[in-house]
Amino acid sequence: KPTTSNHATLHPMLVLPWGAMLWIVFFFYLFVLIAPTVDCLSLPTTSPERTVVLLLYKPSNVVTSHVSNDDRSTVYDQVQDITAFVGDSDKDGSSSSSSFEDLTGIRSKLHAIGRLDADTTGLLLLTNDGGLVHHVTNKNAASLQQGKSSVAITKTYQALVMGHQTEDTLSCFWEGVDIGTKYGGMTQPVDNVQILEHPNHKSSLVSITISEGKNRQVRRMFHSIGSGVMQLKRVAVGNDCLTLEGLQEGQWRILSDEEVRRALQWEPMVLKDKSSVSNGGGRQGSGSPRGGRIPSATMGQAVGKQRRSKGKGRRSNNTNGRNTTRTRR
Repeated sequence: KPTTSNHATLHPMLVLPWGAMLWIVFFFYLFVLIAPTVDCLSLPTTSPERTVVLLLYKPSNVVTSHVSNDDRSTVYDQVQDITAFVGDSDKDGSSSSSSFEDLTGIRSKLHAIGRLDADTTGLLLLTNDGGLVHHVTNKNAASLQQGKSSVAITKTYQALVMGHQTEDTLSCFWEGVDIGTKYGGMTQPVDNVQILEHPNHKSSLVSITISEGKNRQVRRMFHSIGSGVMQLKRVAVGNDCLTLEGLQEGQWRILSDEEVRRALQWEPMVLKDKSSVSNGGGRQGSGSPRGGRIPSATMGQAVGKQRRSKGKGRRSNNTNGRNTTRTRR
């Protein structure tokens, strides 16, 4: 019968002391002396993610949403197309071989700063900084950095509207118009409104600048005076600091830090690591922290409510029992 051995046969190199020392010297030389100087052997390092703002020339029939309910493209699909990127890298053609992350440094989820209707074209900003989105879109935002006063960020539109409009017919915009209680009631006075041209006797091209962001506000403002918007295009943001100059529909570029400071009144910063904190931008669609965990304080409140409800149930049962006893007597 064949016999089995309980002892494994080892290579002589691993048994002899001089062999072990040889392996130790080899690995020390490889990982301590050589690896730091060779890129392929050194561990990859990731630079911290910073505030990045993208300026997109949004085409028509593109939705400002992360998910489209039909076959229409989203604005986030548009910026993922690196062939539409316009920047310094276009000079050497490197943008065609780079990835979106390499171009922008963005690893987290993007947010649109405000929205544009599917039919509205023009300037749309997207960022990875949730604090910046809140700062721009919320008029009561507490993100006034270091106690600085906030100045409203304006948005300029060109609207092709119905009717032969004049300065008199649009004069009510200077004092605000009622777009309906359901949609926010009275608007704030416009920052500027002027007639650009009359393509024909039944239409007018109007430039209008506002500092609010109510849903479909420009369209509803013209509807309130008996007109209607046939075409709408956002052409500038931030007191005309940001425009569509140098871009065609569907193209996008990255704003410089100076443009972010000047147009959006926001200081670009290093963002917190999303892997260790909850997603502050609220893109998870849930109010609970990352991973769906319930905070201990909330859990304690839930347990307390459950105990109180059980106590009420016992008291109710006891009361019912006494009533039943009295009835029997």
